[in-house]
Amino acid sequence: MNTPKTVVAAAILSADGKQVLAARRTSPPEAAGRWELPGGKVEDGETPESALVREIGEELGCLIEVLDWMQGEAPIGESHRLIAATARVVAGEPRPREHDQVLWLAAEDLDSVDWLEPDRPFLGALRHVLGVPEGATLRGIFFEEEDVRSVAATLEGQGWTARVSRERYQGEDDDEDHPWSVETDAPEMVLELLVDEYDGWLDIPEDAPDDSIAPEPVELPDTPKRIKRSPE
Repeated sequence: MNTPKTVVAAAILSADGKQVLAARRTSPPEAAGRWELPGGKVEDGETPESALVREIGEELGCLIEVLDWMQGEAPIGESHRLIAATARVVAGEPRPREHDQVLWLAAEDLDSVDWLEPDRPFLGALRHVLGVPEGATLRGIFFEEEDVRSVAATLEGQGWTARVSRERYQGEDDDEDHPWSVETDAPEMVLELLVDEYDGWLDIPEDAPDDSIAPEPVELPDTPKRIKRSPE
């Protein structure tokens, strides 16, 4: 039995990590008008990562960085298998060349388009990647991917939600200096302990609810109070 050939797909995330790019097919006729994660076949001598970067350059005219391969695979007929990775744009702007339309979708919008069958098994993982936890107000920032994923796994193991994304400093060219972040609904004390353990830092967004801000200090008297003694 022949080993299925590999097809790669990119779940290209927006700069804030809250949307993914979907592309609408124009061919073959049975796929026209339906949506997919863009990508293509891995050629002989290519790694899946290099094939994905090449395919996105050809299809969308932009350069991507592969972030992480999602678990699982999906069959495409009997001769191919589809694997998918999250990615981000590092140069250019995605514009359709082989599709007739591209669309940015948030987690709650993933079911609003008609996906091709091979892409559907990855939608559950994408919801987790895109879904900002309701009530999440804290972010932990880390320079090592291994550290941020360990923190996220710890938070999820404790019952909190966690979304990992890659930070990007405007004007920097060296991707090695771009940190990673985890956004969570865990209490500040919980995340602060993990931040200290992995040598990161805590980031509280400006729009955090008021109850996350420490109360004003109590004003202390500037003269001692007279103590009344009970008569003996």
